[in-house]
This record gives sequence, structure tokens and C-alpha cells, in this order.
Amino acid sequence: AQLFSGKVNTIKKSVDKAVAAKYQQAFKKAGAKAIITLAKEPMSEPMSEPINEPAKNIAKETTSETRWDILPSGSDLLKPDERQQVPEVNIDTSAIKMVSPFAEVDVAEKSIPPAPDTSHISVAEAGADMNPDRSAPTPDLQLDLSDYTVAEPGAELSDKKEKKIPPAPDTNHIKLV
Repeated sequence: AQLFSGKVNTIKKSVDKAVAAKYQQAFKKAGAKAIITLAKEPMSEPMSEPINEPAKNIAKETTSETRWDILPSGSDLLKPDERQQVPEVNIDTSAIKMVSPFAEVDVAEKSIPPAPDTSHISVAEAGADMNPDRSAPTPDLQLDLSDYTVAEPGAELSDKKEKKIPPAPDTNHIKLV
């Protein structure tokens, strides 16, 4: 679970190239990807916390310079006093059960409701009218279309009427000053 948590994990330190290649092949056979890196400098102090735990300090002072380390993703970057304090909430989760998705879940027996009363329903004979109170069908309309004609193919369908141009208004009474 720790190896497949998505965080960077150190498997073996201070081994030669042959041993590192042997570990890499073993992980490859298991379906995992192992990356071999060179050690930049020996660790001066032993690690006091497990590898998967977030680091407490981002930078450690060495001699007169400050050395910066790159932490794995998901590590805490803030000091404890810089973090937002979230009050602890007590939630009752005793009714929640975690089961395997492959396990068969026992379902409590539920009472079956009584069947509805259908004694007032009857079945009509085959071909019988299911709605005898229906109104009579509307008779077909008798349309007189004798006044209408059909134009020949390609004929213009609009009536051409001469446009009457109205006479110009009388402007004799208007004078320019």
C-alpha cells in the first residue's frame, strides 16, 4: 500500500549499480516502475521519520549556505503554526459498513404490499367499442372547388396590375424667400 500510494518512496539506499538493476528488474516483473538515481551526497543525519511521512522542514542549514530540498507531491509545506487550525468534529459513523464490491449484501426481508382490488374492472369482448359514450364522427366536408383552376406548368402565378402613380402635389403656393 505504501509503494502504490502515489508518493515517491526510497526502496534501497547506498547500493551498487548491479544491485539497483536487480531491484529494478524485480519491480518491473511485478508491474511497477522503479527509477534508479545517483546519490548526490551522503546523509549526515539519520532519518527520524518514515519515508512516506511528510517532511517537517523544507530547508536545512548546512554550513553557511541554505540547501533546498524538493519534497514529494502531497508534502506539507507550511510550518505547524502557519497551518489553518480545523476543529475536530465527532461524527457518528457506526451505522456505515464497508464491504467488498464483490461480496453479496444481505438485504432485509421487506413485507410485500397487498395486491390492489380489481374486482370492479371488467374485460370487454374482442372487437367491442371501449367508449360507447363517444360522440358521432364529424362528417367529411363537401367543398365546392369549381371556381378554382390550375395554372399550366411554367406560368406566372402573380397577377400583373399596372401601378398607378399618384399625381405630384401642387407646390404653386410655396415661395422661397
